[in-house]
Amino acid sequence: MVKLSDVEVGKLFKYQYGPVTRENVKKYASVSGDRNNIHIDDDYADQMGLKGIIAHGCYSLAMVCQCLVDFIGKGGELLNIYGEMRGMVRPADDWLISLTIESIEDDIVKLSYVEESKTLIKIEKDGEVIKSFEADQRGWISEKDIAKGFLKTEETAEGILHYRLREAIPGRAKVRLEK
Repeated sequence: MVKLSDVEVGKLFKYQYGPVTRENVKKYASVSGDRNNIHIDDDYADQMGLKGIIAHGCYSLAMVCQCLVDFIGKGGELLNIYGEMRGMVRPADDWLISLTIESIEDDIVKLSYVEESKTLIKIEKDGEVIKSFEADQRGWISEKDIAKGFLKTEETAEGILHYRLREAIPGRAKVRLEK
């Protein structure tokens, strides 16, 4: 929870949720009523050219809402939210959500946010792949991902982790924060 005294224009707050699971995507399909097979059936999603199921865009937006609820806490209020669904989120992805304070007027805070999906590809050690994730196995990484600079690496205890970091939903929100 963040209080009004914790924010200033330009300040960045970062959150991470996940990983996305097939089970949770299927549960979301059931409770939302959106049982489109691209969300629940890998074979069907393959036939549609997706190389496996994808999470619902509204499921990802719900995670942004969860982030905002965590941000404002019990004493705050979410006044409105807007987002554009631009990128797919897949099983095993993490949602990385960054909130940037745009303006503050009394106890009303306007912010922009970006939700990104972090897709694990592989772990290498001494030039050898020691662990391969579904993204690598199913060919989820495209030439476009490479050309746009979405591929990243980070040092882990196991070795060098290769992953894709891609924008899923950019947007704006307005919240009331506890003083």
